[in-house]
Amino acid sequence: MIDIGANIGGYTMFTAGALDRLTFAIDCYIGNIKRIARVVQIEHVQNRVVLIQNALYSSSGVSMTVTSNDPSGIRFVNETKNKTSNNPFIVQTIQFDDILPLLEVRGARSALMKIDIETPESYMCQTGSKIFERIDIPFVMMEWHHWRVNHQKRCQFIVDFFTRHNYVPTDEGCRDLATDTWVTKWPGNVFWIKRIYRNGSFC
Repeated sequence: MIDIGANIGGYTMFTAGALDRLTFAIDCYIGNIKRIARVVQIEHVQNRVVLIQNALYSSSGVSMTVTSNDPSGIRFVNETKNKTSNNPFIVQTIQFDDILPLLEVRGARSALMKIDIETPESYMCQTGSKIFERIDIPFVMMEWHHWRVNHQKRCQFIVDFFTRHNYVPTDEGCRDLATDTWVTKWPGNVFWIKRIYRNGSFC
């Protein structure tokens, strides 16, 4: 499991704890990472959780200030040279493909994915081609409740990315969604299913 935007770790702990699955939890906020780390210790699942405290971005190794003032989700305000600040809103960036060596060294050949980072999803697509080529990702759950209206260019990039990689968008009832109606008719949660698995175990 790859949990992007792990927040307080609900999905991470369900897959690592209840399902006994290796889970990679990515979150840019140190407070969230510390909370998950504490629960991981309490539940004794250290061997099944990899915590990554970074923000997905178009470039790696950049210190960015993030804000949640945008009602459509978090956004990067500006680049900063302060790489050692204790400010929890100054975060270090990675490209999604940067975690590929972590996946490979743990023997991950396939993974489900949950992504809930409210606008930076496009950076996952922009910088994650190698992961989608080398790791079999049959299913991606993506939350994009409000931000698609204000960030339509990014949203179209995401739709094009998944379509190009042979994914079918569905709603929670496993009904196909038309790729030209995402602005007005798609639900807040979208489930991308790789086409070869469309009529298999996921529906």
